[in-house]
Amino acid sequence: MKQEEQKTQKSRICGKMFGTLRFKQMPHSVFFILYFFCVTLSGTIGHTVFYTANHSVISEEGESPFFEMIWNALRLDVAIAGYVTIVPALLLIIAIWKRGKLLFRIWQAYTVFISFAIQLAIMANIGLYPYWGFPLDSTPLFYLLTSPADAAASVGTATLLLALVALLLFTAVLYFFIVKVTCPRKVFLNDAENETKRKKIWQTIGITVIAALLIIPIRGGLSVATNNVGSVYFSNNYRLNHCAVNPVFSFLYSVSHDEDFSSKYRFMDNEEAEKLFREMVYTNLRTEADSIHVEKNVKNVVMVILESFSTYIMSEGGKVEGITPALDSLAKGGIYFTNFYANSFRTDRGLVAILSGYPAQPTSSLMKYPKKTNNLYGIARSLKAEGFSTKYVYGGDANFTNMRAYLHATGFESIVAEEDYDMSIPRSKWGVDDNYLFDRGLQEILDGEKDDRRQFFVIQTSSSHEPFEVPHKKFSDKALNAFSFADHCLGEFISELKKRNLWNETLLVVVSDHLGCYPQKIENFKLYRYQIPLVISGGAVKAPMRVETIGAQQDIPATLLALLGVKHDEYLFSKDLFDPRAPHFAFFTVPDAVGMVTEENAIIYDNEQEKVVLDKGTEKGKNLHKAQAYLQKVYDDIAKR
Repeated sequence: MKQEEQKTQKSRICGKMFGTLRFKQMPHSVFFILYFFCVTLSGTIGHTVFYTANHSVISEEGESPFFEMIWNALRLDVAIAGYVTIVPALLLIIAIWKRGKLLFRIWQAYTVFISFAIQLAIMANIGLYPYWGFPLDSTPLFYLLTSPADAAASVGTATLLLALVALLLFTAVLYFFIVKVTCPRKVFLNDAENETKRKKIWQTIGITVIAALLIIPIRGGLSVATNNVGSVYFSNNYRLNHCAVNPVFSFLYSVSHDEDFSSKYRFMDNEEAEKLFREMVYTNLRTEADSIHVEKNVKNVVMVILESFSTYIMSEGGKVEGITPALDSLAKGGIYFTNFYANSFRTDRGLVAILSGYPAQPTSSLMKYPKKTNNLYGIARSLKAEGFSTKYVYGGDANFTNMRAYLHATGFESIVAEEDYDMSIPRSKWGVDDNYLFDRGLQEILDGEKDDRRQFFVIQTSSSHEPFEVPHKKFSDKALNAFSFADHCLGEFISELKKRNLWNETLLVVVSDHLGCYPQKIENFKLYRYQIPLVISGGAVKAPMRVETIGAQQDIPATLLALLGVKHDEYLFSKDLFDPRAPHFAFFTVPDAVGMVTEENAIIYDNEQEKVVLDKGTEKGKNLHKAQAYLQKVYDDIAKR
């Protein structure tokens, strides 16, 4: 008996010693880190279950590397962990100075809620994906709020009960896992009176610093781009990309970014809008499309998208001289469109217009809605179907405004971005300078020559974006100096194509994403705000010519595909600029205004003031209802996607 009592006493002493040692070895900051780890790990487990449950459909779309998916998924998993651990950080700071049961109960309640929310999102994502085919977003919430009876009616009672039991079970598992790992009772209930004030101050500083650092995982790093659903997209297998999306993040992102597109810009009844819209649509393919202006069997189609260039800085415009000699030379030796307009004022809008022929919106960006761009048509997808390989070469962060998700969704097989360049290459705010960008673009073209397939490349520049930090000192004006540098890099790229005998088999398309930097303080209600260059050049062009047809970025897909003899009937908003049967006009938007230009009338309508702010031409006011009907139908189309 004495031996048993001695053993029991020793056990109690050891337990106390171990507990004290364990508590002393785990300061509040460690508790905080462990909480962050638990939430992150729950996301990883969720991806694993999703991958396992949907492996058959994921593998049908191509390669499905599990560990690469998990690695990329961490970006949003740690972002959610960053958001979730803000409240525990505040509770810990309070607990350093004043502990008690109330704080402990608050911590328990919060952890139960978080565990429930995470498991609900994971289970909903797994359960709904086979039916919907996209990661969890606000759609279930929409159905529950607008028609809860119908939403519940589509699921059997037994299934609902089973799902509820599973949800409660997994919530409990996650909660007790967090409890077991973090040992919160010692942190919140142990007496803190014996701790020195100095120690408390240092603990407070430690927690505060770590909590402040949460901005890094929440933002997704220190680069210009912030986290979005497309940040974890890494594969041509779109279902594998969906597997990497954190469902909690996807849901919150959707709720915070959702717009009711179907209710916006209602200028007239649907019948009138449809009638006017149909007069502005033409998608037929010219029968002689592949022989008029370019040679047959083009080997390489290269598109260069120039950051912020405009006709204003070209020599022909007469506003400034000597800034764009390379672009001026291309315009003289190729097909130059003299009445061409940008669709909008930002890159994300411009890219969707250029690559998908989809008009820009005044107060939103379609690129920010992966669910809607997931089924959007694109030049890359069309050419890929014709046997082309497709590659996008950029020097910056491809996650900016969901760009990576959009590019993969619209057919690009490979995306080169900032992280793919050697770390020794100097970088500016927007990534590597254009000289390194074009060097990489040339190398990608040369590497592609080894492939039997024809190639479609897009090279997107960024050096002519503010703050205009470039390794070039030709002009005192920083903006003009940056444009001069970008133009010089373009000229060097063209020279290299010619030196390496690639020019003759290349069709080169050069266009600006928007006008945005020069002249300074440019006005939204001036037409030159939207006038940008479009040049089609390369050895594949039969003869130089000037095209005075009015058009906009959204017309590029139909025009380019028609030149290559490829159908473009799915590009509802795009028109072949060489087809005289098509109704030719330019459409553009800025917050919050819409504009349209035809030979008879140029008009800009301010939606906020509800008045016309520019009206020029032989038939003033003619385009007002057309522009309004067109914008209304654009939003109708977005609402259906």
